[in-house]
Amino acid sequence: MKNEERREKAVNPMTTNVIFPQAKARIKEIHRLSRCYNQKVKISHQKRLLHLMRKHVAEIEELCRRKDKHAVVETGDLVILCFELILEHRASLDKILTRCFIRYDQKLSGLLADLPKSRRRSR
Repeated sequence: MKNEERREKAVNPMTTNVIFPQAKARIKEIHRLSRCYNQKVKISHQKRLLHLMRKHVAEIEELCRRKDKHAVVETGDLVILCFELILEHRASLDKILTRCFIRYDQKLSGLLADLPKSRRRSR
């Protein structure tokens, strides 16, 4: 077991439902339909997801540059694509998100701790 997994179990011994069950069911149905479509048109689902992610990132960057509020909706689309990629790897959305929350917390806390005191600002 990796150190990261040990920390996750120590912090969160039980699997937490990070995503509401209804939302998880909708994400899984989107993934099922998307996968079905890509199989019928003979496109690798993973490659298609990654292509769409790159396309959405470019669109989000452009919308943000123009200060267009629609960037938030496109960001939501990107989140769905990310969830699909997690499901494509047969991983648990809740476990992955819980693990990432812990990783981000540790990484950001470490970065903040490493800042010189003169550069630290609290909000």
